[in-house]
Amino acid sequence: MKKSGTLIALLGMCVVLTILLLLFLPVFNITDIKVTGNELVTEDTIIKTAKQNSTNIFAYNKRKAEKALKKNNYIQEARVIKHFPRTLEVRITERKIRGYVEYTGSYLCLSDNGLVIDVKSEITYPAPVIMGLKFDSFTLGEPLKTDNPEAFDSLIELSELFGKYQLINSVLKVDISDPKDIRFYCGSVQVIYGENDGSTTRILTLIEILKTLDTTIPGTLDLTLENPTFTYTN
Repeated sequence: MKKSGTLIALLGMCVVLTILLLLFLPVFNITDIKVTGNELVTEDTIIKTAKQNSTNIFAYNKRKAEKALKKNNYIQEARVIKHFPRTLEVRITERKIRGYVEYTGSYLCLSDNGLVIDVKSEITYPAPVIMGLKFDSFTLGEPLKTDNPEAFDSLIELSELFGKYQLINSVLKVDISDPKDIRFYCGSVQVIYGENDGSTTRILTLIEILKTLDTTIPGTLDLTLENPTFTYTN
């Protein structure tokens, strides 16, 4: 019994010593952090946030790091992967800016679902300026609360279509003040879109027309007609 107890004690000491070696040997200190998936958030910002809780790869708490990363409004999902002996991989899924709303001389940056992710003094990322939303205040990290929810809901649906069909660079402005008479502005061309009914037909038609339409020439494109018509501005 005495020998058995001694053996257990020795094994326990070996385990403790092994853990201490793993925690303190320099070979297990994190020396490289690789970042993928980011576009709007700088790599330096992500690395600074990700490396804050430990320098040792065994002691490193990746769940804590992921939680800290997701406090950034631009970051929707963050996954930290350990690559032994000394490398971390940080995989980022960002929220995209789907539109800007003017507010007291600045621009609120809206993401999917109308989430306010930032406030900027100028437009820095291609996305349309949204006109016609009525609101008094906002909270960063939360959906914009408007006094005209019907217009807001239409905007959310349209922003998803813009992202899906890569129209973010083409549509400069969206006037959603009247949800039954929505208008886009592509360069010098006003596009009469009408009411958003969830159909993609008019969006797909717009995409085809924009392939050949010179948007530097002022005019109006009416997509509500059975046969869309472009009229030059006199």
